[in-house]
Amino acid sequence: MITKSTAAMGVIVAAMTFSPAGHACPDDSVVNLPMTDAVRAELIQAGAALTGRPASEFRELRPGYTYYAFDPNPVNTYYWAAAQLWNPTTEEAAIQLQDQNSYMVFRKGAQPGTTWLPIAVGYGPIRAGKQPCPVPQAVRDVWAWPAGTCYPGTN
Repeated sequence: MITKSTAAMGVIVAAMTFSPAGHACPDDSVVNLPMTDAVRAELIQAGAALTGRPASEFRELRPGYTYYAFDPNPVNTYYWAAAQLWNPTTEEAAIQLQDQNSYMVFRKGAQPGTTWLPIAVGYGPIRAGKQPCPVPQAVRDVWAWPAGTCYPGTN
């Protein structure tokens, strides 16, 4: 016989095991995700917005410097990505990839309809250690970034 308390417990257990976008993360650990063409296009669009140039002026993300993960942290559940826009098609776009715009991290909430928030980390206060890295250490560990940094090692 199913009682109200048994039914309520079933709802609680179902809620506890639910993970956004179908990612199974039973132990709340960060999961590396494969980079898809759709995500790549979203990151180029978001990164281009940070540079102030149209996305059409960038062809791709730099191979070997692109990362994508899901962090099921119950307090702040986010998708994380890191990349460098690559192969600019105009001189203005190439200039925008210098200095602070040379490497970016991206954060997106797990809720449907959210968009990527780009953050320049390639040069300046974050890279110099004067501001904290916005990417959680657990994500950086999964990406095997050098300890204490907010960017990948050299490939």
